[in-house]
Amino acid sequence: MNARVCCSLIAVLLCLSVCLSTTDAKKHVRGKRNARLSPAKPGVCPDDKDMIGVCVEDCFGDRECPDDEKCCSNGCGHQCMPPYIVVKPGFCPETVGFGPCVEKCSGDGSCPNNQKCCSNGCGHQCMAPYRVVKPGFCPETVGFGPCVEKCSGDGSCPNNQKCCSNGCGHQCMAPYRAEKPGSCPKPIGFGLCAEMCSSDNNCPNNQKCCSNGCGHQCMAPYTAVKPGSCPKPIGAGLCVEKCSGDGSCPNNQKCCSNGCGHQCMAPYREKPGVCPKMNLKDCAQLCSLDDDCPKDQKCCSSGCGRQCMAPYKEKPGVCPVSFAGVKGRCAEELCVSDFDCPRNQKCCSSFCGGRMCTPAS
Repeated sequence: MNARVCCSLIAVLLCLSVCLSTTDAKKHVRGKRNARLSPAKPGVCPDDKDMIGVCVEDCFGDRECPDDEKCCSNGCGHQCMPPYIVVKPGFCPETVGFGPCVEKCSGDGSCPNNQKCCSNGCGHQCMAPYRVVKPGFCPETVGFGPCVEKCSGDGSCPNNQKCCSNGCGHQCMAPYRAEKPGSCPKPIGFGLCAEMCSSDNNCPNNQKCCSNGCGHQCMAPYTAVKPGSCPKPIGAGLCVEKCSGDGSCPNNQKCCSNGCGHQCMAPYREKPGVCPKMNLKDCAQLCSLDDDCPKDQKCCSSGCGRQCMAPYKEKPGVCPVSFAGVKGRCAEELCVSDFDCPRNQKCCSSFCGGRMCTPAS
């Protein structure tokens, strides 16, 4: 009887152990399935290429890990690890006011595409990055470079380099800096010791980036004025500013008005010859430049106004050096031009300050 009871008890115990083990196995499988179906935490698991961890499954999903840790491979099994923080290129825009006090992201890796996890003034949310655009222009592509994206924007390049196309991919390059026409004025004393610009491209309109004696700031250029005068505009030309000063024009050309805009032109050239001396009381302004006069006439002073006159032309020959042997009223103006003198004589200055007709030497 005792033996029969003992056998029955053993059988019952065996049945219970089998049932319990089956239940535990079902719970384990159910927990494993639930853990894997639970939402993943933000962030990326570290690369397990160089890891050789314990071949034990310490976790089956991120939900089983504390805080922000994730269930990651250790090279053999799985264990809870802090996530690898992905930092995307670009900068978060400055916060303006306050947004929702909710943490909608935990890092750049939790944001789609190129968006970053940025502060909204109270919480964090995914935002398009503010991309830094450095001054200058990318150089023109010559041929094709490596088809690799070595940069994603100017902000990912060192110093003043820009992210430029190489013909196929993108890489950091020194910028091409277009220099505006004109020269910087010489600094007088010392200005603000701050770098307010780094190239002419940082400055508005025709201003240049110039030294102020300590730092750099935008200044109106000193424009060199070339000799000569601009010709008078005839009618109205193109209303376009093709030059900003004589310094922006080639050779001896000047920046002149075309009647509406400005363009480079050859300067007005004075006609040969000398205006005769006149003392008229006609104060009319009949001309202003030689170009206003016909043929070889010049625009000359009439003593009060200006009018077109035939120029005074010299006769061939040279005035003698000295008139020491010449007698007469040497201090008086006995002639004005060579054409006041007979034959081959010239109107020459006398040794005592006047002018008189003298045979040419």
